[in-house]
Amino acid sequence: MIEISYSAIEFWFCTFFIVVASIQILYYIFFYFRVCFIKRKKLPAVPTVAVSVIVCAKNEEENLRNFLPLVLEQDYPDFEVIVVNDSSEDDSEYVLNDLLAKYKNLRVSTIKKDERFSHGKKLAITVGIKAAKNDVMLFVDADCRPCSSRWLYLMQQQFRDKKELVLGYGAYAPKKGLLDKLVRYDTYSIAVNYMSFAHAGIPYMGVGRNMGYTKNVYNQSSKFSAHYHIMSGDDDLFVSEVGNRSNTTMILDRDSFTMSEQVSSFRNWKFQKRRHLTTSPSYGFFVKCLLGLEPFSREMFYLCTLLFCIFLPTTMRMPILILLGVRMFLFFLISFLNLRRFKEKGLWLFTLLFDIYMPIQIGLLHIQNIIHPFKRQW
Repeated sequence: MIEISYSAIEFWFCTFFIVVASIQILYYIFFYFRVCFIKRKKLPAVPTVAVSVIVCAKNEEENLRNFLPLVLEQDYPDFEVIVVNDSSEDDSEYVLNDLLAKYKNLRVSTIKKDERFSHGKKLAITVGIKAAKNDVMLFVDADCRPCSSRWLYLMQQQFRDKKELVLGYGAYAPKKGLLDKLVRYDTYSIAVNYMSFAHAGIPYMGVGRNMGYTKNVYNQSSKFSAHYHIMSGDDDLFVSEVGNRSNTTMILDRDSFTMSEQVSSFRNWKFQKRRHLTTSPSYGFFVKCLLGLEPFSREMFYLCTLLFCIFLPTTMRMPILILLGVRMFLFFLISFLNLRRFKEKGLWLFTLLFDIYMPIQIGLLHIQNIIHPFKRQW
C-alpha cells in the first residue's frame, strides 16, 4: 500500500499554486497590461472618405426614435446611414418614414416577415452591406447612441496604414444597483480581453455595437456562410475569421465610444449572455485554449489562496507569498488603469468580487447551453 506523506501533498499543492499564479501573472503582463498603454493616437488627419453606417433593427421603435438622430447628425461631411428594418412588428416603419422626411442621408431597407423562413441578424447585416454605397462601413446597434458627434470621424480616421478592421468600445449607461456593476464589469472585462488580444496580434472578436470594416475585407471573407447556422457571431466570428495582426486596429478615445441601455433584470442579462456564448465553441483551437486557460487558472489561484490561508503550508512559503503579492498587485493596478481608460466609474471596489464570480457564472451558463441549447435567433 502506497502512503503519501503530508509533506509530499504540501509540496505538490505549493507547486500547483506556483504554476497557476505564474500563468495569471503572464496574462496580466503580456495581455492586459497592453490596454493601459494603447496610445490615444494623435495622428495627422487623413482626408475624410465617404462612409456607410449600418444599423440593423428589429422591433426597435423607441430606440430608433431616440437614438438614430444622434447617428444621423454626426459631424462628418459625407456619410449615409442605412437602417435594415428586419421584419419589425411594431411602429418602426412609421418612425423611419418620419425620419426619412427629415434626413437626406438616411436610407431604409426592409426585410418582410416570411413564416416559412427563419433567419438571424446576419441576413440583416448582409442586406445592409449590399445596400451600402461606400467601401468603409461602420456598424452600430439600434439601441446604441454615439458618445459624441465625433464618433464617426474618429472611427473613420483609423482606416489608415492598411488597417481595414476597427474595433471600438460599446459601453452601457450607468445605473444604480449591483446589476449595473455586474453588467458594466462584464462588458469592460470582455473589451479588455479582445482589445489586448488584438493588440498582441490575435484578434478574435469585436462587438456589433461599435466596429467597422471595409467591403474589401468582407468580400475576402465567407460572408457569414461559414457560421450562418450559428445564431450569433456576426461580430466576433467575423473578426476571428478575417482579423490579423496587420489589418486590425482598435480605438479607446472616449469620443469614439457608443452607449447602450442596460437590461432590466438579472434574468435578461443571463438570457443575453447565453446567446452570446453560442459562438465561443466556434473559435479557433488556439484562441479557445487561451480564453479557457485564464479563467481556469484564475479560479484555481483563488482556491489555492483560500487553502493556503487555512493550512498555511511551510514548504516554499516565501515563493508563494511573493507570487500571491505580485499577482494581486498587478490585478488591482491594471484594473484601476484599465477602468480609467474605459471611463468606467464606480467599479474598482467590486473588481475582486466579480473577478472570482464571473468565471463561475459563465461556466454555469455554458453548461446550461449544453443541456438546453439556445434557439432564439435575435
